[in-house]
Amino acid sequence: MAPSNPDFPSRLVEGDDRAALLVQRALAEPVLGPSEQQAWRRLRDRSKPAAPRWLLPAAAFALSMCALLVWWSRPTPAPPMAPDVWSRVPVSPPHALLGAPGLPEKAAETPEKPSERAKPLARAASEDDANQCAKLAKDAKYADAVGCYGRIAGGSSMSAELALYEKARIEAKALGQSSVALRTLDEHQRRFPSGVLSTEVELTRIELLSQLGRRGEALAAIERGLQSALGRERGGDLQVLRADLLVTQGDCVAALEAVRLARQAGVHPSRLSAIERRCPAPAVSASPSDSATTPSATPAAAATEGVR
Repeated sequence: MAPSNPDFPSRLVEGDDRAALLVQRALAEPVLGPSEQQAWRRLRDRSKPAAPRWLLPAAAFALSMCALLVWWSRPTPAPPMAPDVWSRVPVSPPHALLGAPGLPEKAAETPEKPSERAKPLARAASEDDANQCAKLAKDAKYADAVGCYGRIAGGSSMSAELALYEKARIEAKALGQSSVALRTLDEHQRRFPSGVLSTEVELTRIELLSQLGRRGEALAAIERGLQSALGRERGGDLQVLRADLLVTQGDCVAALEAVRLARQAGVHPSRLSAIERRCPAPAVSASPSDSATTPSATPAAAATEGVR
């Protein structure tokens, strides 16, 4: 009997002829090994498109990412605000408001200290005002510039150090107030002994002492500077100042020695020529040709020379 679902054309088993009967008997016999029917079925199964194996993991990953995005995009509830955030004035306890005995009146209120709140603002304002002070000095408003730098110099930052030095420079060079400028530089040394401008402050102070005629103090300050780090950094400038002071005092020998040390330190000759003109070199001793014109020595002297 032919199978209900043949894997080959059904017309081969239809009919009552001898060929159809032969095919029907062949199909009824059991198949012991590989047959055409099984090979045909396997070929048909292999030709079917197979479902991709990565589809299920990819779908699971996509679902998990969607869930994660939904969780990230959820609205965050606002944190609860404490009562003291909303109120600027601290709330006093009821017994303090009622004036309960045994409690001080100051406990009922805690006023803010304006100075503590204004310190950062004052520091920022002082740094911003430096440009305004420089503009006043550029416009030849020197008195206003001195007052402007004086306000900034009241702090303790680097801006205060720079402002204090600029104040002394304007007092000395623009206003001609050397004594006032010297007091400003003394204040600078006291407040900023290791500041970034300590070298310039010391040199300017020595120049002011020399201008005020306090040469002894200026020479002592130079000697101290030569023995300190200032001498290693600005030794040539100190020797120039020392030579100028010594020439003023009339000590040409020490002044020329200071000039020589300044030249060794690398000071430009143009800075030393004025000092050398004020203090000429000593005269050269007489040459042997000049001795021929001198009177001959006495016999006693000649005899003494002969003994020698």
